[in-house]
Amino acid sequence: MLIDILGIALFSNWLIGWFEPIQSYRERLVEKMVDWIVRARMFWAQPLLTVFTCPMCLAFWSALVYFQNFTAALVTSFLSLLIYNEIKKTKDA
Repeated sequence: MLIDILGIALFSNWLIGWFEPIQSYRERLVEKMVDWIVRARMFWAQPLLTVFTCPMCLAFWSALVYFQNFTAALVTSFLSLLIYNEIKKTKDA
């Protein structure tokens, strides 16, 4: 189970931040969703966008669907946060 948690955390960071071939598609999807939410005045649906822009949120929801365990999803999200911060620190240094 620990390997699966680490894998989901790493995959979500890789997918959101560093896999260049899908970044343009992801950005266009987010822009279209923002336009649709504004046009339909569905401002309550705005948190749905965080799944496509935040690696911690993607890790949480992916782990919750995969494990169907809230604790494992929280651990995965926290591990994803740690990975994201370490990559950000080393990238800035």
